[in-house]
Amino acid sequence: MKNSLRQKPPFLFLGLALIAAVVSVSPIAYLAIRLSEYGADKVIANILRPRSLELLGNSVLLTLAVAVSAVLIGSFQAWLTVRTSMPAKPLFAILAALPLAVPSYVNAYAFIALFSGFKGFAATWLVLTIGTAPYVYLAVSAALIRADAATEEVARSLGASRWRVFSKVTWPSVRPAAISGAMLSALYTLSDFGAPSILSFDTFTRAIYSAYRSSFDRSGAASLAAILVLITVLLLVFEPALRGKKIETDARLRRSSQIQLGGFGSIAAGLVSLWAVVSLLLPIISLIRWNLIGLSTVDFGEVARALINSIGYSVSGGVITAIFGLAISILVVRYASKATVVLEKSIWLTHAVPGIVVALALVFLSNRAFPQIYQTSTLVLIAYLILFLPNAIAAMRTPIAQVPKALDEVAASLGASRLQTIKKVLIPISGPGVIAGAALVSLSILKELPATLLLRETGVETLATRLWSETSISAYAAAAPYALLLVLVAGVPAWLLNREVRKSVRLHLDLDTRLERE
Repeated sequence: MKNSLRQKPPFLFLGLALIAAVVSVSPIAYLAIRLSEYGADKVIANILRPRSLELLGNSVLLTLAVAVSAVLIGSFQAWLTVRTSMPAKPLFAILAALPLAVPSYVNAYAFIALFSGFKGFAATWLVLTIGTAPYVYLAVSAALIRADAATEEVARSLGASRWRVFSKVTWPSVRPAAISGAMLSALYTLSDFGAPSILSFDTFTRAIYSAYRSSFDRSGAASLAAILVLITVLLLVFEPALRGKKIETDARLRRSSQIQLGGFGSIAAGLVSLWAVVSLLLPIISLIRWNLIGLSTVDFGEVARALINSIGYSVSGGVITAIFGLAISILVVRYASKATVVLEKSIWLTHAVPGIVVALALVFLSNRAFPQIYQTSTLVLIAYLILFLPNAIAAMRTPIAQVPKALDEVAASLGASRLQTIKKVLIPISGPGVIAGAALVSLSILKELPATLLLRETGVETLATRLWSETSISAYAAAAPYALLLVLVAGVPAWLLNREVRKSVRLHLDLDTRLERE
C-alpha cells in the first residue's frame, strides 16, 4: 500500500515552510540589495582599505587560534576520560562540558572583572577557547566510544609506541568528529560579538556594530558583513576535505582495555585540573565576588524585569521556532521531495550567518517594507526564527524519523486524515524529542546578544543586554546579578548534553569491565 500521507503533504505545513524559507534568506537578500545600491567600486574600495584588511587579519588569526586550541584541549580531555585509566574520570567528564553553560560574554565579563587589563587578542582567544573546547570534547568522546579500539590494542601488542598508535590509528578514526568540532568552534568565533566587544579586540562583528551604532553607516557595515559571510562560506566549503572520510567500524570489535598511564596519569590529571581552574573556578570566583560586592546596591526590580523579559523572549521564540521546525521536519522526513529539499536547503543557507548580520538585515527590510514592526518584539522573534530554526530542525528530525512509517499507513487505512494522523500518531510518539529540541532552542535564545541588542523595543532589557550595557562602562558590580542568573539558567542544556555523554561513557566502561572479567 502506498503511503498516501507521504504523497500529499498538508498545505498548512507547506505554507509554514515557505514562510520560513523566505524569512531565512532575507539576510542574504539584504546584503545583495545593500551592496548593489552602494556600488561595486565603493564596495571594493571599502573591502581593500587598511582597516578592513586589519579586521580580516584579526578575525582569521583569532578563528584559527581558537579552533586549533579547542581541538587540542577537547581531544585531550576526551581521550583521557574515555580511553585511559586516569583517576576521577567521571568528575573530569563533567568538568569538561560544563563551560557550555556559560555564554562567552559572561566569561569575558568574569575575567575582566577579576583581572584589570585583561583584554586584547590573548584574552579573547582564552575566553573563546574555554567556550568552544566542549564542542570538540563532546564530539570526540562520542567518536572514541564508537571507534574500534581492538585495532589500537593490536598495534600496541606489535610494539608501536603510544604516539604512533594515536597518530596512525586513533586520530584517523576520530578526525571527522574533531574537525566537525573545530568547525563549530570556528563558526562560533567568527560570529561572536560579546566577547570581542567586552575584551576590546577588533573583529568584524565588533566593527559592524560600531559602524552601525556610531555613524549609522549601514553600507559600510554591509561591506564588512559580506566579508564575514564570505569567510563563513569558505569554511563550510573546505570543511568536508579537512574532515576526511569517515572510518566505518564493526560494533563487535569495540572491546578495549583502559590505557595505563603510569606516572603520566598524575601529570594528565594535573593538566585537566589546571584547565578546570581556569575555565570554571576563576569565572565562578569572579561572579560570586562581584555579586557580594554589589549586593547592597542591586536593583532587584530591574533584575526581575530583565529576567522576565529574557524568559518571555526565550519561551515565545522557542515556541514559534518549534512550530516551524516541527512542520519542516515532518515535511522533510515524511514527505521528502525536490520541493522539500529546496525549502530545507534555503533555511540552512543562512545558518552560519552571524546574528549581527541578521539584525542589520531585519532593520533594513523592516524600514523598507514593514516599518510598523521596527523596534518591536515581532522583529526580535523573527530574528530568533532565522537564527535558531536550523537548530530546531536538527533536533527534531531524529525523533520524528524514529516513528515507524507503518503507523501512518495504519492510521490512513482507518480513515484518519493527514492532519489527524500527525496530531494523534506522529507528534505524541515523537513528543519527548520534539519538546527537548524546543527547550534547547529556548535556552539558546536566552543567551543571544547581538540581535536582541539591535532589535529590541526601546526600554526593554534582557539579562544579556543589561550585562553588556553595565560591562561596557566597567560597572562590574551592577553587571554581576545578570551574569549569575544567565549562568544558572543556561546551565540546564549543558547538563542535559553532558548527561548523555556520561551515560555513554559509563556504559562503555561497564562493558569493558565485563569483557575483561570474562
